[in-house]
Order: sequence, then C-alpha cells, then structure tokens
Amino acid sequence: MTLSRLVSFIYLWVCIAGFIACRQRKPVVIRAYYYWQNSTTVAGEEKAFLRKHAVTKLYAKCLDIDWNSINHAYPLTITNVHHIAYGFSHYNDTLNAKVVPVVFMTNKTFLQIDSTEIPMLATHILRKCIPGFDSLSIPEHGSYHYTVPEEVQFDCDWTITTEEKYFYFLRCVKAQLGARPVTISATIRLHQFKNPHLTGIPPADRGMLMVYNISRLTEYTPVNSIYDNEKAKPYFTRKKNYDLPLDIALPAYSWAIFFHHGKFSMIDNGLTRDSLENMSFLRRAPNGFYQVTADTVLSGLYIRPGDEIKMEKIEEATLLQAAEMAGRAINTAAFSVALFDLSTPEIQNYRHETIEQVYTRFER
Repeated sequence: MTLSRLVSFIYLWVCIAGFIACRQRKPVVIRAYYYWQNSTTVAGEEKAFLRKHAVTKLYAKCLDIDWNSINHAYPLTITNVHHIAYGFSHYNDTLNAKVVPVVFMTNKTFLQIDSTEIPMLATHILRKCIPGFDSLSIPEHGSYHYTVPEEVQFDCDWTITTEEKYFYFLRCVKAQLGARPVTISATIRLHQFKNPHLTGIPPADRGMLMVYNISRLTEYTPVNSIYDNEKAKPYFTRKKNYDLPLDIALPAYSWAIFFHHGKFSMIDNGLTRDSLENMSFLRRAPNGFYQVTADTVLSGLYIRPGDEIKMEKIEEATLLQAAEMAGRAINTAAFSVALFDLSTPEIQNYRHETIEQVYTRFER
C-alpha cells in the first residue's frame, strides 16, 4: 500500500469513527417539573421527590394575566417565585434546582389589548419576573438575596387572531431584556406544533411543547381530555422539525370535571378518585364518570341527581405512552423534560420506577 493510499485509508476510518461517535452521543436531558400552586412553600415531601429524581429545574407559576374592561391586562394572581429559588439554595435542606418564572396569559388578553399598551405590559411583567429589572442590580428583600432567573417562560394559547399582538409582546420582552442572559421560552400547544404555517412560530429562544390537553375538557365525551394516545398521533406526523428548539412537557396530573345534564359546569383539581369513591351521594359509571344520586354541595357547587362528575387521571401506562410519543418531536441535543405538576397528592400517584422510565426514555 502506497503512502497516499495509507493516508486516505486512515482518514476514512477517522471519519467513520467520528460519525459513529456522533451517532452514539447521548442527549443532554434536564429533568424538570412544573409547580402550579399559588404558594412559595414547596412541601418537604415534594422537595424529597425532586431530589430523589434528580430534578434540576422547576417551572413555577409567577403570574396569571387576564383582561377586563376596567383594569385592562392585569394579574389575577402573583406568586413570589424568587422566594422559592432562595429557599432551594439557602435553607438547610438545599435543593440544586433552578426556578423558572412562568407567566400564564389568556388569549382574551391579546384579543382585547391595544398594541400601544403592550410595551408597558412587558415592562410590568418583567419587573415581577426579574429582581432588580429597572436598576440592573439584584435587590435584597429583608434577609433574602434574590438571584436573576436564567429563563422566563410565557404560556399563552394564542390563535391566528392574536398571533400578531402576542408575538409583538414577545419581541418587546426580548428588546427590554437587552443584553441580560435570560432565555425566553414560550409554550407550544399541539395544534400550534402541527400547524406552524397557520399559527406562526413565536419569536422566542425556545419552545415548550405541551403534550397534553388533547381535547376540550368542556366536551361531554368518554375520551380523556388530558391525553389519549390515538388522538395524539395525528399531531406527530410532521416530517420537518419545528423551527424552534423544543423542550417537552408531559402530563402527570388529574382533575374532576362537573357536568350538568351533559353541559360543563366547573373543574376541580383537588378531588381524587379515592375521594369520589368514598362519597355516598355518588355512583360509579363507565368511562370515569360518577353520577350524582342526591342533592348536595361539593367544591362550592350545588349538585343534584342528573349531574355527573368525570374523573380524569393520567395512569402510569398513559404517561409512558405520552413520553414515547413526545420523543418524535425532539429537535435538539439538549432539552428539558418537565412533568406537570408538582403537588403532594399528584406525585403519590406514580411509582419511582415509572418517573425514572419517563426521564430515561429521553436520555438514551
């Protein structure tokens, strides 16, 4: 073999080895959870759960933004998530988890708001999400020393009608952040993931694909509105990657939906299947429904015979199905996998092995 052929042979094998190494490189998966409570105190059992599963990111609801004719865009709730971050790093039971403020914004807000109000709305929100936003310094609050979050997430189920205003809002947020090293992420519903040519792609740094809320919970149907694998399949037929790096949000929760003669009445996140089973005025029916057999008040609502309660819960097998389906959307080598949501009753519904299977499915 001549020297030139030997060099060519060695070069070929180096290329092959490099290609194999790239193919075998494991993705970087950030284990995450959503915390959707209006409290700054994460319970000890919840902290232990996060620690046990090596969760290093917590997406915590900071603001609920809605609209009315008097206040215009205003916060329904405000949660000081920076106190959660401080508690994770400064108390005795420290937890190595970054806290991401999440701002939920109704589509109604962008239907009603005037475009001239949007820059100031962005400013007001950033002041709540980022300590010292105006002064570029980290403020001290009493004995607390808050740190600037590495990411802020915006959660809005925008439509074709509200796309222009919502995207303008996101651009205002990015412009006002300037050189601050803060990632802006936006939630992506399944219909937006499937039809970006209709709904557009938000001007954010990352998207959080929400692999749940598969159908309207207000519909009187036996289908689980949180997640149904057959109904999810048509959303994952795209051949082209979504043009925004995606993180993944998966459902690990339950809720009870009240119906009056087949029409939606209300939803309660606090009721469990066990609690419904033990109520004497309820009779179990097929497909997760419970029929009301006597007049009573439950969750502040007067219910009577003929009313029904539908208990929707994500079983372990369904959660694993959702994780498998979500794998088809991965389009980047480093991403977060976040389960919704962190609360003591919900985390008790899942075995340690199941939660681990969800995360490791993406890590291989």
